Amino acid sequence: MKSDNLKNIQGYLYKIARNVHANFVAREKKQKAVLLQNTMEFTNVSLLPAGEGNETYDTLKEEVHYLAKIYREVIIMHYYDRKSLKDISVQLKIPLSTVKRRLYEAKNNLKKGFKMTQEKNTKIKAIKFAGVGFNGTPGTKGENINTYFANNSIRQNIAYSVYHEAKTISEIARTLQTPSVFIENEVEVLENAGYLDKVSGNKYQASILIQENTKETLEKKHQIFTKYAKIICDVYVPKLFEAMKNYDKSWIYSPKDDFNFLMWSIISFACGFKLVNPDISASLDKFFVRRKDGGVNIAFAWLEPSVKLNKLNFVQKLYNVFGEMNSFGSGKRVSWQFDTFYDSRQSGWQDNKLADYTFINDYIIGKLTKEPLNIEKFKRLYDKGYLITDSEKDYVNMIVVSPSANKLIDFLPEMPAKLKTESKNLDKEIFEIEKTLYPKRFHDLCKAWNSNKLSSTDIRTRILEQLVENNLLKPLTDEQKMSVNTIMFAETLPTYS
Repeated sequence: MKSDNLKNIQGYLYKIARNVHANFVAREKKQKAVLLQNTMEFTNVSLLPAGEGNETYDTLKEEVHYLAKIYREVIIMHYYDRKSLKDISVQLKIPLSTVKRRLYEAKNNLKKGFKMTQEKNTKIKAIKFAGVGFNGTPGTKGENINTYFANNSIRQNIAYSVYHEAKTISEIARTLQTPSVFIENEVEVLENAGYLDKVSGNKYQASILIQENTKETLEKKHQIFTKYAKIICDVYVPKLFEAMKNYDKSWIYSPKDDFNFLMWSIISFACGFKLVNPDISASLDKFFVRRKDGGVNIAFAWLEPSVKLNKLNFVQKLYNVFGEMNSFGSGKRVSWQFDTFYDSRQSGWQDNKLADYTFINDYIIGKLTKEPLNIEKFKRLYDKGYLITDSEKDYVNMIVVSPSANKLIDFLPEMPAKLKTESKNLDKEIFEIEKTLYPKRFHDLCKAWNSNKLSSTDIRTRILEQLVENNLLKPLTDEQKMSVNTIMFAETLPTYS
């Protein structure tokens, strides 16, 4: 019928829509009946008591959603679209034998899924990473674990679901009660980035460390770290004060000649470099993942502990640190920075830029002058607190050592023999706790990761805490908090007058 002969076009369109809908409903009912019939045939079990067919059908639809794509498509094409196996073979361009095998495996997976649904609830409680990080270098595009997991709940839960036990796509989907179609792409992304490994049986397992601390483990580790921090305060820190009390200003610069400010940085630096026990050999090199973007690192994440932090018997925030950061230029260490509770920096490694130290060096040697072209550079240095204006004069607000980090390292007191023994004891105590938090496949990494803990950030933050409590380190000013625990290495020292 031609449209120009119609007197009531709206009515005609309504009639077409009604008929299409009626045909759709009829087809759905028919497919539902066929699907239920086939379900009962291949499971050979009574899924639910008589009269609960609708629930069985809903369960079946859910289980089909959990199937991996290669199984899901043959099930849908054969049972929903009513295609023959030969037609499926032609359409997918795969051998008929492959279609039969996939259909057989799909049925078995559905059968297992029904059984699991009857016997138990396999869903895990949704988790959320409290934080992520990496040990090593990011990729050339700046990619790191944050790029893949920050604010991405589904990826976090996928990784956690295969952390303790490897799973197939279907098993991951069922565990998370999320259709496989939403899982597959994310798994591929994480596998390509090196955060998931594909193992035998088409299963995946997480290749990142995910720490789940309990109240007991947190408090045990705190007790141990505090004990060894006190030993260092008693045995090694006095040597540092003695070595630095008449520091040579010809190669060490401290703003306003402030000895207290200098020691904040020297203690953190020295305990990191000089308390590494040479008798303990544990390299992390073999555990680093080489990523497609050029990054070489170990990725890790941690969950919120099972207890609220205010319920612990210590103040956790005092020890939450990003860690130690070194920047290099022309093969030389240009700067060292250590973020702790006591500074006011917020952005971690992302905002610790090599360019900042280049600007400071240019300022020191007179290359960076106050002219319109350099306004943004000066603004950056003022905002960071690396350059301070006092009585209308500027001064460099960080420790500067000339000419290199090696000179400072060689100058600092060596590790006492007593601490070498204590270092081994500390590593053993911490490993016994840590290994309970990780799957067995990570135990070797865990042991290497927890070697030389005497020089770790966990110890150094507690050293600073004890020295502040004992008034051996005095509180910092607001300006000092911006650049404390920052050391720059340069050929020329700044001046302050």
